[in-house]
Amino acid sequence: MGTRVRLRDTALLGAVTIGSGALLTGLGLLAVTLTASGWTPAARVALAIGPLVLLTPLVACAAGHALLVRRGPRLALEDVGLAKPNRVPVGLVLWIPLAVLSAALSTGIALGAASLLGAEDAGGSASSTPSGLVSDLPLPAGVAVAVGMALLFPLFEEILFRGMLHGALSRHVAPWAAAVLSATVFSLVHVTPLLMPYTLVLGLWLGWLHRRYESIVPSVVLHCCNNALVTVIALSSL
Repeated sequence: MGTRVRLRDTALLGAVTIGSGALLTGLGLLAVTLTASGWTPAARVALAIGPLVLLTPLVACAAGHALLVRRGPRLALEDVGLAKPNRVPVGLVLWIPLAVLSAALSTGIALGAASLLGAEDAGGSASSTPSGLVSDLPLPAGVAVAVGMALLFPLFEEILFRGMLHGALSRHVAPWAAAVLSATVFSLVHVTPLLMPYTLVLGLWLGWLHRRYESIVPSVVLHCCNNALVTVIALSSL
């Protein structure tokens, strides 16, 4: 992939993400405790998770830029996948619907298998997922959180999982192994068990697009389209 990203660079950005996410979540919960005791439950949820969804990608990208671009290994944007695709990605017209449909099919198979095994509740209720939380919020708060989920997080996740993790793994293992490993890690961080097949298949598509176009730009487009579809479905239930 022609990247200078090392696995420890990826681990550092991941640690920064976890730290900033935990800090912002703590601040949101503190704000709820101190100022929103009389608010409705949905409004308290919005105040608690809003900073996490809207600010974590921005804080992590700013910190990552300071640590990895200006200092440390002095990575360029091309090293984290933000390069011009090696061809015009017109194939996305086909790849995006195929990716979403195949990921949805994998979820259907997983849910069907869980139903046969009597484990329908293994993945938790829909309200425990980010899209479920969005559907519980007032419309303005839901739209704000949806913007973070549909635009900010896809860009940041593609930098971390494809541009950095996939790129770094490609220096050490076979291309197919790098795609599978990065997709597996991507799936595991989406911790709802019965949604992991969806994120695993989606991650494989995202890794394939990254390698095909030697850029995360097409992967970002697919990821944004996927998250936008999920959030539109969630907001439609408001």
